[in-house]
Amino acid sequence: MIGCFDTKAEDFGYLYTCLKQREIEVMAINTGVLGTTERFPVDIEAERVAHAGGSALAKLRTNKDRGRAIEVMGSGAAEVIKDLLAANNIKGIIGMGGGGGTYIVLAAMQGVPFGIPKLCLSTLATKDLSEKIGNMDILLMPSIVDVAGLNAISRVLIRQAAGALHGMIDAPGAVAQKSLGSIAMSVFGNTQICADSCSELLKQRDYDVLAFHAVGSGGKTMEVLASEGLFDGMLDLTTTELADELCGGICSAGPKRLTAASERGIPQVVAPGCLDMVNFGAMDTVPEKYKARQLYSWAPDVTLMRTNKEENRILGETIAKKLNLSKGPVTVLLPLEGLSKIGARGEAFHDPETDQVLFETLKAHLDKKIKVLEIQANINTSEFAQQGVKSLMNLIEN
Repeated sequence: MIGCFDTKAEDFGYLYTCLKQREIEVMAINTGVLGTTERFPVDIEAERVAHAGGSALAKLRTNKDRGRAIEVMGSGAAEVIKDLLAANNIKGIIGMGGGGGTYIVLAAMQGVPFGIPKLCLSTLATKDLSEKIGNMDILLMPSIVDVAGLNAISRVLIRQAAGALHGMIDAPGAVAQKSLGSIAMSVFGNTQICADSCSELLKQRDYDVLAFHAVGSGGKTMEVLASEGLFDGMLDLTTTELADELCGGICSAGPKRLTAASERGIPQVVAPGCLDMVNFGAMDTVPEKYKARQLYSWAPDVTLMRTNKEENRILGETIAKKLNLSKGPVTVLLPLEGLSKIGARGEAFHDPETDQVLFETLKAHLDKKIKVLEIQANINTSEFAQQGVKSLMNLIEN
């Protein structure tokens, strides 16, 4: 149980009681800079949290810089939680707060692995906290009223929050399914046909397929889970997020995209799916410098921009640089008749000359140990899907 026990002691005292009533062993971590409480046992005090965050608690009190204090206590709480995880002392984590308290709780939860229940009762739960949550499986619960003393509403919600955490901790594990392993796969609307075919072929071979929507958050999540060793193979069909990272699109997954599998040595098959496009919002949101480029309205709130030759050259070099560092086997598949649905012959983004710049750059910069297969087909064909699965099976099973 984590939170600011200096100003929210009454609320946390009630949460502590609700958890204990459910026979949950509670470890209380105080992130309150101004003091502590005697309402319930506090296991880790704010001094230790501040120190873990790189500052003395007395200094935070003296400086009276709220923003700095929140930052230090958030990072410090994350470090404390990391130590507890190493000792296998955490089965779930719960916190409450307003603006500052929510920031600290969410920061503390960032290092808690997938599957360990994480619940935050917050005044900000109905706002967009996607940047604070990132790719973590954190459950946000609206507090309705401020976390500022008990009342008829807060008692109900705190009690329910304790019950929700208890239920998640005690939830039975999933029934084991017959599976030879887990395969991560990236997918986009413009590669959906290929992804569906690959998924069916992999399931026929008794592999569990986890598809990630390549809209930024999907790619980030896939990378994090890969870094935790959750996958036996990667079928990275849709690397479009790299184009958004390069051009400032709305679907960037950040600079770490296409790195985790290489670092972990996970077998991976990589295709340049949808690298012929950059994603923006509605047409009037496209940056001024791109207004004269080839644009395509995919939906009222989605505008696609065709990547040009120079961008494809840079993307080719970027992908090669990342894959050359791989500790595991890699195969690159090149769909010679288009990188996406709208990149096929007769479609809006069909541009073989520009695609060829990407292909040639990749071949020129990839390490010779990396196998490159050129498929005379669009990415959304059964031929390409079959080759993708076959290539991955060759890496995993041989």
